[in-house]
Amino acid sequence: MNGGVFETYSSLDSLGRCGVAFANVCKETMPTEPRGEIGSVKPTGWHTVRYDDLIDGMYLYNRCHLIGYQLTGENANDRNLITGTRFLNMEGMLPFENMVADYVEETGNHVLYRVTPDFQGNELVARGVQMEGYSVEDNGAGICFNVYAYNIQPGIEIDYLTGDSRRVG
Repeated sequence: MNGGVFETYSSLDSLGRCGVAFANVCKETMPTEPRGEIGSVKPTGWHTVRYDDLIDGMYLYNRCHLIGYQLTGENANDRNLITGTRFLNMEGMLPFENMVADYVEETGNHVLYRVTPDFQGNELVARGVQMEGYSVEDNGAGICFNVYAYNIQPGIEIDYLTGDSRRVG
């Protein structure tokens, strides 16, 4: 039993923020073509700001897929993209996305994968994301995690209400 192929994305709330994204990741959900342009999507709290000397890649914010493109092939889906720091995207989320993608590619098994953004009050930028993964066919022997990745950037202070930022220290 693998639960069947599915992916669901919550509707945007009254402030335009993403909710829970949930999928049963498998080879069938994974993309067969390179990711397209996502610059047309402006998630809540989005600012184009650079800190060239502090951030590899220079830009503070990335359009972070809740469920990474490599897992479901969702491209410019505004219900799957939040304003996230470079640090959240590359250090917090990508290692778990890669772990799931590698596992699915190697085994052909399914992984229940859920990502929940943590918006507090009326804040437009999530404080972080809860990421959960569980491999189905082997009852979690291959993939089993429940982690919280913080939406922070070393050396930068973020106003989560607006997305404004400033250098600290």
